[in-house]
Order: sequence, then C-alpha cells, then structure tokens
Amino acid sequence: MAGAWSNSRTITKQAWGVIKQNPYMLAFPAVGAVLAIVAVLVVGGAGVAAMGWSEVGQQASNGQVSGGVEIAGIVILILAAYLATLITQIFMGGLVKCADEELQGRDSSFGAGLGAAFGRLPALLGWAAIQTAVGWLLSAIRGNGDNNVIVTILRLILAGLLAVAWSVITFFVLPMIILRGKGPIAAIKESVGLIRQTWGLQIAGGVRIGGLIALVAVLPGILFTIVGGFIAVSGTPAAGVPLASLGVIIIIVAQVLISAMRAIFSVAMLHYVEDGASFGPFDATELQSAVRVK
Repeated sequence: MAGAWSNSRTITKQAWGVIKQNPYMLAFPAVGAVLAIVAVLVVGGAGVAAMGWSEVGQQASNGQVSGGVEIAGIVILILAAYLATLITQIFMGGLVKCADEELQGRDSSFGAGLGAAFGRLPALLGWAAIQTAVGWLLSAIRGNGDNNVIVTILRLILAGLLAVAWSVITFFVLPMIILRGKGPIAAIKESVGLIRQTWGLQIAGGVRIGGLIALVAVLPGILFTIVGGFIAVSGTPAAGVPLASLGVIIIIVAQVLISAMRAIFSVAMLHYVEDGASFGPFDATELQSAVRVK
C-alpha cells in the first residue's frame, strides 16, 4: 500500500511539473467545463421554452407530466449531455495534442491544440456519442434509489466497478484519436489491446495519478461543502454558505488539475506502451506500475 501511495505521489508531482512549465494547459479543462455547463443551460432553457414555460410549469406543479412533455424532456437531456460531453472531449483532445508536443520538446499553444482537436472532429463526434451512451447506461444501473437498501448499494457498487473498468480500457482512446488518427471504435479496440498487451487482464483498479490532489484538496473540499451546508441549514447561512462555496471551488479546481494531469499522463503512457521506454519526466518503471494489477 505504501508503494502504491508513493508511486501515485511521484507520478502526480511529475505531471504537475509539466503543468508548471506550461500553465496554459489548465485552460483546456477549465474552459471546457465552463462551456459544457453553458451548453447544458442553453439547451435545457431553449428546450423548455420551446415546449412552453407555462405548460411545463403547470404540469410539474400538478405532478402530472404528459407523455409528450416527458419524451421531449428526455430528448433535451440527451442532447444537452451529448453537447457537454463533446465540448469536454474537444478541449481535452486539444490538451492531449499540446502535451505530446511539449513532452517531445516542441512548443505548442492553446490555439494549436484546439485546432488539432477540431481537425479530428468527426471522430470526436462519434466518441462523444459513445461516452454519452455509456454515461446513461451507468446512470440507469445506479437507478433513482430503491426502497431496498441492499439493492441500492449493490447497484451503486456495480455501476462503480463498471465505471472504473470503462475508464481503464478506454484510457488511450483520446490519444489514439488525436495523435494516431483513429476512429472511435478503432481507438477503443487499440486501447483495449494496449492494456492487454502491457498489463494483461488482471487489472485491479484505475491509473494511479492524482492521489495527492485527492488527499489534500478533494477530501477537504468535500468536508467544507458538507459542514458549510449543515451550518447553513442549521440557521447560520451567513457562515455556512461561504464555507460550502469555498468547498465547491476547491473541488472544481482539484478536478481541473486531475483532468489535466490524467491527459498528460495518458500521452506519456501511450508512448511507453508503444516503445517500451520512458517519456518526458516519467520513468519507465513508474509508467509500468501506474496501473495496479492483481
């Protein structure tokens, strides 16, 4: 366990070193997240407006939503989720391209990375559709809660395991699309093949990166959010709301960092599994042990 923690900490520090030298990389996940949220709000708002604000509001208040409104709502949600996913993948694809250039000693920029991502737009359109479908499938498995606590827990565990497995087997998909010109289906096959070739089928967990950030930022952020929310509902919103807001901001910043580090590391890992050598600041031994096996 100590070795796993040490490895995660070392890898995280190395990825952070790349970001410190190229801080513009953080703009990709940050801007992508903001635009994805805007897309969801715009599509959702436009959809409800198209159906009629008063009609939707009246049906919702009466607790009787017609079949047509329900179907239209589902379509709007799917479209919003797809656009948000597509935007995120475009910006993360730009980061992958910049990471590849910078790790090979060549200068890059936000505009160059984004341009490269848009050059692979057809493949990214398909990959975003697959990601959206998988997301909805996992959401369906989790369910909306069940009176049976055991069933609810089992569903959450199953969805969590499937999410980790999907995260691992698709780890190289975005680099394959952006750097190798693969289509989404071919990229998934290539990613699975590389995982099997390098680590076999005995993968026991995800890629070890970001553990240090999770410890020093995500966990405190969650704690601040929970405590602040409790204080706010207990009658002291002036103290609770700022604390909860701080927690949310910390979590968002931490997630931006982890997303950037994961993209950078995926590029280094791709070169490692293809060439068997270290890449950038990452040591070959650390790259090999980055995926935990049984």
